Amino acid sequence: MIRINLLPKEVREKGKGTEWVVLACLILTVMLLFGYFSHQIKLNRYKNDLARKSRWSAELAEIKMKVDRVTELDKQRDTLNAKKNTVVLLLQGRILYPMFMEHVFETLPKDIWISDFKLTEDASKNIAVEAKSDALTIDSVADWLQTLESRTDRFSGVDLSAIELKSGGTETSKAISYGFTMKFTYRPPAGT
Repeated sequence: MIRINLLPKEVREKGKGTEWVVLACLILTVMLLFGYFSHQIKLNRYKNDLARKSRWSAELAEIKMKVDRVTELDKQRDTLNAKKNTVVLLLQGRILYPMFMEHVFETLPKDIWISDFKLTEDASKNIAVEAKSDALTIDSVADWLQTLESRTDRFSGVDLSAIELKSGGTETSKAISYGFTMKFTYRPPAGT
């Protein structure tokens, strides 16, 4: 069978180009749709990343506030510990001198009175004492010296200066006393 095309050649070729144009439009539309959807996906990812970043920034700011608060509390704790240690040292120092006075006056005979104390404390809390004293009798001075020397757990380096005779009073009643200086070192009990 023979087929005869009676249409002229120009008309026949005119219709063939529209197929290519439609195909090109279709491909262009598909590419535009693909580009649009790809852009929308990237835009959504960007928005999600932006939201995540702002959420993380808020969490980071909250954590920084907590860290700052912890740092502030650490500083307050250190300050309070320093104050507590100072108070403990002061209390230990307060306990030291009353204990010293108690131990010294336990050894002191009733006929002796102390007119001046010079105290020097060293790093190990030992107290070097220079006590200017007066006594009514020489026996009281000897008793005090003997008591200090016998209490080696608390007192060491006991040294007695020269004893000087002091007289005073009125014409009718003469009072005699003896002036001396006693030097010794007081060792406090452990833990003070």
